[in-house]
Amino acid sequence: MPANKRRLPPLNWLRAFEAAARHTSFAEAAKELNVTPAAISQQVKHLEAALETALFTRRPRSLILTDAGYGYLPIVRQAFDHLAAGTQDLFASGRGGPVSIRVSTSLTYLWLVPRLARFHDRHPEVGLRLTTSADGSGFGQAGTDIEIRYGGGQWPGYRAERLFWEALFPVCSPALLKRGVPLATPKDLAEHTLIHMIGEPENWQIWLQAAGVSGLALGGALQFDLHMMTTRAAIGGIGVALGLSPMVDDALADGRLAAPFEIAIPARDAHFVVTPEEATERREVGLFKTWLLEEARAHDRPFDPKAMRDLDKQRRKSPLK
Repeated sequence: MPANKRRLPPLNWLRAFEAAARHTSFAEAAKELNVTPAAISQQVKHLEAALETALFTRRPRSLILTDAGYGYLPIVRQAFDHLAAGTQDLFASGRGGPVSIRVSTSLTYLWLVPRLARFHDRHPEVGLRLTTSADGSGFGQAGTDIEIRYGGGQWPGYRAERLFWEALFPVCSPALLKRGVPLATPKDLAEHTLIHMIGEPENWQIWLQAAGVSGLALGGALQFDLHMMTTRAAIGGIGVALGLSPMVDDALADGRLAAPFEIAIPARDAHFVVTPEEATERREVGLFKTWLLEEARAHDRPFDPKAMRDLDKQRRKSPLK
């Protein structure tokens, strides 16, 4: 092979690998690229054969990047990013256009939208295009400049910065405190309806354990799959929800919700501002990200980060009884 001849795999193989790595799924990559999962799998196999290296560990329902895959992903992503940026610079009418943002439905409704006027007042020239996801699907799509994801903070090929220190604690309507059995101590929760988040059944049990309460039935008369729904149910006086900061902070501040107890436990995960590497170079993206972090710091609940870390360590060391 001549020294000046580049050894490049076909672009469709690289696109299949990048999309599959981003979604950790051949099926989701196939949806994005409008091909079949079998085609994605075959293209990745061709790439692995050409490189003589496995890029994924295949599991029945998921993909896990190998060390080689982790190392190769940012290289491939950067190459596509440079190609996209160069195309935009040379052939598009300009680098303007709205900042594309994807956020969970609950955080958008309960925290972000009520604050957007402040960003618009500061930067009226910056347009925003906001899309939401109820279940976390759709994150990692091409063309998205900023995402706010809930998780552990590790997403290969992306920059992630923690947005909040988050905690869970009981919240209810102030009217609920004035009728029926009062909520003088955590044990009084036995006389009230507990509102549960589907997929997080252990949170109430962990909070009750932290509050020193045992033997409380946790059947859950009401279960919802979105924090905005549990929060709205609590505001409506149906029962007591385990509120997640920052989802409940505005309702607490304006009196729609009350927190009857001071005990809080750290949330299992957190919200992070997530950006592809290339998006950070765009001025408008930087302005919105800076504003997001400022808003989060200014309106975060006054939990001591060190105390929250200590509580989290204690929670992980002490399994539920």
